[in-house]
Amino acid sequence: MTESVVDDQTFNYSKEIQRYSYKAQGKIAQKDDVIVSASDYTINADQKNVSNGSTVRRSIRSIFKRAADLPRVHMGPLTYSYSINELVDKEIRNNCDLITLCRILQRGIRMIRMTRRRRKFYEFKLINNNGQIIWKEGSKFLELDTIKDIRIGDMASAYQEEVDPKGLRSENKLWITIIYKVSNKLKALHVVALSELDFNTFLSCICGLVKIRRELMESILLPDNSQFARIHWRITVSEKKEDEKKDTLSFADVKKLCDKFHIYLSEGQLLQFFQMADINHNGLLNYFEFEKFIKILKNRKEVNMLWSKITKSPHTGLSFEEFSQFLTNEQHEQVNHEAAWFAFVKYKEPTQLIMVQDGFTKFLKEQPYLVDVKEELYSKPLNHYFVASSHNTYLLGKQIAETPSVEGYIQVLQQGCRCVEIDIWDGENGPVVCHGFLTSAIPLKTVVHVIKKYAFITSPYPLIISLEINCNKENQKMGSIIMKEVLAEQLYFAGKTSNKLPSPKELKHKIILKSKKTSQVVGGSSVIESFPSSFSSSYESSNEQDYRMREDSTNNSSNSSTNNSSSIQRIKRIGLKKHIHIINDVSNISGIHGIKFRNFSLPESKTTAHCFSLNEHKVEYMIRDKYLKLSLDKHNRRYLIRVYPHVLRYKSSNFNPIPFWKVGVQMVATNWQTNDIGQQLNLAMFQILDHQPDGSFKSGYVLKPKKLLPVVTKAKMIPLLYEHLENGSGPATVKIRILSTQLLPRLQDTSPSRNDTNSYVKIEFHTDEEPVTPISVDKGTRISATEASTKSSRGNGFNPIWDAEVSITLKDTDLTFIKFMVVSEETPIASVCLRLSYLRMGYRHIPLFNMEGEQYIFCTLFIHTQIL
Repeated sequence: MTESVVDDQTFNYSKEIQRYSYKAQGKIAQKDDVIVSASDYTINADQKNVSNGSTVRRSIRSIFKRAADLPRVHMGPLTYSYSINELVDKEIRNNCDLITLCRILQRGIRMIRMTRRRRKFYEFKLINNNGQIIWKEGSKFLELDTIKDIRIGDMASAYQEEVDPKGLRSENKLWITIIYKVSNKLKALHVVALSELDFNTFLSCICGLVKIRRELMESILLPDNSQFARIHWRITVSEKKEDEKKDTLSFADVKKLCDKFHIYLSEGQLLQFFQMADINHNGLLNYFEFEKFIKILKNRKEVNMLWSKITKSPHTGLSFEEFSQFLTNEQHEQVNHEAAWFAFVKYKEPTQLIMVQDGFTKFLKEQPYLVDVKEELYSKPLNHYFVASSHNTYLLGKQIAETPSVEGYIQVLQQGCRCVEIDIWDGENGPVVCHGFLTSAIPLKTVVHVIKKYAFITSPYPLIISLEINCNKENQKMGSIIMKEVLAEQLYFAGKTSNKLPSPKELKHKIILKSKKTSQVVGGSSVIESFPSSFSSSYESSNEQDYRMREDSTNNSSNSSTNNSSSIQRIKRIGLKKHIHIINDVSNISGIHGIKFRNFSLPESKTTAHCFSLNEHKVEYMIRDKYLKLSLDKHNRRYLIRVYPHVLRYKSSNFNPIPFWKVGVQMVATNWQTNDIGQQLNLAMFQILDHQPDGSFKSGYVLKPKKLLPVVTKAKMIPLLYEHLENGSGPATVKIRILSTQLLPRLQDTSPSRNDTNSYVKIEFHTDEEPVTPISVDKGTRISATEASTKSSRGNGFNPIWDAEVSITLKDTDLTFIKFMVVSEETPIASVCLRLSYLRMGYRHIPLFNMEGEQYIFCTLFIHTQIL
């Protein structure tokens, strides 16, 4: 027997620790059908202090040895995780004797799996070449490469409160939460170890394996062919020096190895490379032949051509003078002599004043592709910025029949979001967060605690919490107390009246609440206005409420297993209050006050801290009307406005945000859980692209274009302002060469034995105006005025070369975005969306992302950009 249900009433944690913990001095502890000696679990001080040297190398080789013989097992993940790196690096430093940890976990560690309904003992084991964790006798498993985050201690406390509100709270130091992905949906595994030793063993082993598997995939990018070959020869074949001369690897071995590392070539091309490397033509490769195979595999013809172009003598190398000219003429970098020399020294040969081609290739790969952002840009009033904003943040899927989760807040805050939404409703034991009667609920206190922990993990600039209040006065009172107690000194609310909003720089590490205001002072008298709550930014009319109720009923008819008390609460919430009065306790701690929009000329529309919150259709209507559009533009130069998706987007799709940015809307709230083109444009606006922190500065605030900043007294002055600012600017011609892609991923349904591949790149320009000159393409096909594609590249997914050029002339590039999408076998497999004004000129390697928006570890697009 390997599992048992834990009774909540009789469970005694301290007794269980005594029963199942491992004793010192060599005693044996039996755990049902698994017997493990305490000596196996003992990790002494000497082992803990082993340096990252031979022991780690032997561990790595042992972990991955014979992996090529296992079916459907890759050596590592394809994409980066959200924020796993810090914990992983810490754990692997603390205990680098990974092979011992793996042996222990392979035998099994007994822990308690926690869910909302039950606690249960399971044996957790490491199997399948250390690529999977299994439990429940193997019927449940977790792929290590699908892990997105690991949380312990305070970072896991929100899940403890949600899953186990009154059980094992005293043992939170032994709690581990693993966030992983299955079929594009996030799942959470919560376990509690029975001892500190079990906790450290399980955590260190998982973190160590995740780190090594990730670094192994990153090693594919190493420009040094010898280093790459050495790593993979030692892992796959042998660490012994004398074995390097032995002919060992067959073509089948090499083909399997390439498949394990996601190297995607046709069998014919791979065989050609193999035969070129097989010097003695015996069908087997020794280490030196394998090194040659890697060199042939990683040869980049497009870089060879560039190298020949910029060097006077390609065989002797690149001089500093030639390198400096390249930076200025090709890369359009404004660098002084000292900065250019510093870059040259970093990539040149150690003992010579030249840079060889490997060093130059490494330089190209490591250069930033986005412009730098300087902090002084954050000193203007808050209304001068676009703010990265989320709609119904607590949802991870559709707007109906989805379970709310704190994971929604964690994810968007880790990505740099600066405006999140909380919908507060009446719960059985106080205020809860949910989507009315459409979803289940989570306690407000849990959500606020999570927001506090993650608020400034990525950006130091202010976080705005948009409160949608649909609860009674008692729960409003309780909610305001929770906010004040949890957020404490971080809360910002305006003191004395000012004629302008503070800047993001002034509000660093502050949290601003935005709530409805039902009491307004106009001309010295108080006007109490009772108006409909926005019902979590979605409910606009009774017809729309009826529509959502019908959808909810349809979706829930097939799911009768919901909890009775939860269902009763949701039924109670169906009796929606059409008029919610917001109490002063909430208004008094709010720094931004939402008021109902009637028109732009009323006194309440001119208070500094007010904010209109409108759905996309209402703002689109204003934009279509010439005079309303000018009034909207004028308003947004001094005050705040928030736009959110219409109620009928129940599948959590997104609108095109560009038209709203064009009229100065600051908070364009999108559904971050849906990686459609609307969200891709949103992420591109806020540079939320790179896994690497130095690739982009994720402040969550972007200064508006210059033409949207000057304050005007009359709306009719705006056309004259635009005309004045556009004088002398003229149209811009954008030329982009799509040179190549590195390490394309294999389609999931493509057989490894398939001989042919067919991939191309589609280029889309997204702008709110028609181009002056439609797009043209050399070595490709024009699709529309703003879209084109390259010719296909056959048989090579490792480094397909297109060398196609697109050209387009645009009236304005301020709000122009470019999307590159790699298509294989007519299926999109990788893409990236960029704001044109952020893109550096010259030759750049752009990271690519999968269709869910996760960055590939090694897949890049190599382009050359000019703006004339």
